Amino acid sequence: MSAFKIESCFGADINVGYFNVGEILDIMGIKSQVMSSKRIKSLIGMHGRNDRIVGIAMRQIALDVLRIPLDEAFLPYDPYFDDGKLLNSRRERLYDAQERFLILCMSLVVGRSVRSLKKLHPGLSTKELRAKHPRGQSLFRYFRQELNEHTREQVLSYKARMNNNMEGADGEAKLTEEMAAEQKARAALLKKTPKDTRFIPTHFDDEVATGLKIFQDGHALLVAQVELFKHGKQLDVAELKKFCRRLIDSHTRNNFAVMALRHIKDADRYLEQHAIGMAVLGIHFAKAMKLDNAYVEVISLGALLFDLGRFRLPAAMVTKTTKMTDSEFDLFRKHIQFGEQILHKCDGVPKAVYQMLLDHHEKIDGSGYPAGKQDQEISVYGKMAAIIDAYDAITSEQSHKPSIGPIKASQKLEKEAGLAFDKELLTVFLRSIGKVPVGSCVALSNGRVGFVLTLNKAFQPNLVRQVYSMTNKSFIEVADIELNKSANLKSDVIIEGEVDPQKFGLQFINHIS
Repeated sequence: MSAFKIESCFGADINVGYFNVGEILDIMGIKSQVMSSKRIKSLIGMHGRNDRIVGIAMRQIALDVLRIPLDEAFLPYDPYFDDGKLLNSRRERLYDAQERFLILCMSLVVGRSVRSLKKLHPGLSTKELRAKHPRGQSLFRYFRQELNEHTREQVLSYKARMNNNMEGADGEAKLTEEMAAEQKARAALLKKTPKDTRFIPTHFDDEVATGLKIFQDGHALLVAQVELFKHGKQLDVAELKKFCRRLIDSHTRNNFAVMALRHIKDADRYLEQHAIGMAVLGIHFAKAMKLDNAYVEVISLGALLFDLGRFRLPAAMVTKTTKMTDSEFDLFRKHIQFGEQILHKCDGVPKAVYQMLLDHHEKIDGSGYPAGKQDQEISVYGKMAAIIDAYDAITSEQSHKPSIGPIKASQKLEKEAGLAFDKELLTVFLRSIGKVPVGSCVALSNGRVGFVLTLNKAFQPNLVRQVYSMTNKSFIEVADIELNKSANLKSDVIIEGEVDPQKFGLQFINHIS
């Protein structure tokens, strides 16, 4: 494989009218290198040459090919450079080649033709790009981050589509040769790398104890953030990101513990707890889609913040126990506008967070608000936010309505597939929480009532916390039981059905820890 030379771009015609990845790679002379990669061949074999994910992968691999020249020093920016005049010196020709190369990279990253870029940005300049190397910054890393930002929604859609199609005749996913090799390499790396104690799996009760402290800290953090924006100050985005990483670490150690803690809601502190609950669900959802850590962090931050505008509503409206009037609902809708105003004052807020905020009440059929967007007009992040917002709300005890329970909540969301919620994304989410999710109140074949604490690898209930005896019609000493484990009882205990916990005076939040 020959090394790419920036000089090869000298005099190249880059002013193409339409964005075409193959054409850009041809201009740079690296098309054959990109197309011969195993990853591209595998994706073309799976989806065909014209699938969007193939074009995205080509752009990613092209940057990998160009990594070395991108991280080398460029000539200083020359505001008087004119590529229309005769370029006699070697320095002028090199500058011309670098200018065309950098603009082609910009086109590759943002997915627009050079002509379109120049039309959108009349003062298009390579000044900032040329200044990165002297500052010790990586131009390759910058371009790669920009590419990730511009293609994130398409990647999310692709992963959702793949997750939806993963179940074959035997219910197993078939990994491509490259995926298998990547997993093998990661496993080898893990053997050589000392374990980070943050990610060592923990017992449910141990992680609940840790998680309770994280949730308490999160509540205090959100209360402090509300005070900041009420006084016209910026949110502490760095601290909010740090909190999200603590939640992610906890979820990694024992996802069932934080998914159970999400159910703890106090009517007086509902908004803060709702925000933390959605952050947990956002983490779970993003991991279910097998997204990279960077995506998980962004989605968890967005889930934590997209309802922040509700803190600007009158307290009486938040705690109201009766149905809102039309005028109250009109005011309620403005929480999106309030949230946007809060975020606009902050630095370092990812674009995806805005998308979750602006789109979380939009519906696939166009009946949502504030813009009445339909299906493809709604960002993938907004579609995800709509699902976790609805699920957390209807499985929470609120001042104006009780929880309907995780099982009924799942069924309710499923009925809205294709109407309020994206079908593919909802399928991934519901499969990840199981048909009998954590927190479900169930009747067991041994005559007891309990709450589901954990699921097995098939997303079926595994550990159940028994708290009530239907035979004796009384509370019992808490006892956890693993289902379908003959060692526990003479015969296997199974779930006979869902029960309404209120019928027995039970609340999951009283039996988590």
